[in-house]
Amino acid sequence: MTNWSPQHYVETGEQHHVSAAVLNAALKTASVIRSRNKDVPIIFTLGHLAALTGVPHSFLRAVITRDDFAPYKVFKLRKRSAGFAKDRFRFICAPHPKLLRVQRWINERILKHIPIDIASYAYRENTSIQDAAIQHCECNWLIKLDMSNFFESILEPKIYRVFRELGYNRLLSLELARLCTRIRHFGNPSMPKEKKLLKKFPYRKSRFIGHVPQGAATSPLLANIVSRGLDASIREFSRTMNITYTRYADDLIFSSKSKFDRQGAHSLVKDLYELIKAHGYWPNLTKTKVSPPGARKIVLGLLVDGRTPRLTKEFKSEIKTHIHFITRPDVGIAKHMLNRGFDSTAGLRNFLYGKLSFAAHVEPLWAAKMRSKLDQVNWPKR
Repeated sequence: MTNWSPQHYVETGEQHHVSAAVLNAALKTASVIRSRNKDVPIIFTLGHLAALTGVPHSFLRAVITRDDFAPYKVFKLRKRSAGFAKDRFRFICAPHPKLLRVQRWINERILKHIPIDIASYAYRENTSIQDAAIQHCECNWLIKLDMSNFFESILEPKIYRVFRELGYNRLLSLELARLCTRIRHFGNPSMPKEKKLLKKFPYRKSRFIGHVPQGAATSPLLANIVSRGLDASIREFSRTMNITYTRYADDLIFSSKSKFDRQGAHSLVKDLYELIKAHGYWPNLTKTKVSPPGARKIVLGLLVDGRTPRLTKEFKSEIKTHIHFITRPDVGIAKHMLNRGFDSTAGLRNFLYGKLSFAAHVEPLWAAKMRSKLDQVNWPKR
């Protein structure tokens, strides 16, 4: 927050009879923050954060102390194609409105000003799936890896260090970290190497450490920031192996225009597994996919076997099928909704227009043709 004025701060402090020692300590802290990142706001205490965000200090304190207060509503969703895997469910955590407000503030005022690795494409402004996919066009080999429980693997001490590295004091860094994490009493035991750090925390001791929850406004950018070390290590490894690397959230994608055999590909995957584990993540072995020369290659839902990414036949067929049935006199919108499990006309309509909005960035002519047909549909008013 570049409009913070040291002179105004000192003058205001003196008017309220704040001691010179306290003011000087605050100015020193502000100087450190400015030297680390001039675009992030100057924050001294939790009370200061409460004033900046308009969220009551008592509420923030309750979230941080984690005493008999649940600031998230947790929803259990089944993963697609999970089979009988142990982690076949994902937990979406919806924060309390007041917590959501402060998380959005942290996201906009702090996290968006922290650089991330160039290999990371998710959750970046003016960056799309197509930007990631195009990096792998016309490759001979394509390797796709996935990380298990990506957000849950990012623990509170790493978030603490994100804020600490910005120059915020130790206590405030802890408090910011706890506002961005949650604990599950059936998991996330404390890590032995973090015990020294935990002893410094001036809140209730617990044998559990918070993790980044999927659903919090701060989680996507924090995941990218914490993963910078992983991205840098894999990017350097990829450079030495003459392969291209991109990451989109928990999807790690590698491609090569060179020719090597399947045994070489498997050896490469094994080395990548070790790199992932070295940074505190765990590869999802069931989602590893190796596509050799001649095989169809799909990156984030887009075909990359040509010079530019393209929509898959399955994607196009889905849109065409929906339009076909909702325009058939003997089926129509109501019957098609019932057959496909849509709860409302608005839901079906938004689904189709959303799909075409995505398609327009990839194959604009095809998307315009389908949109023209969809525009002719006589949608019910309710």
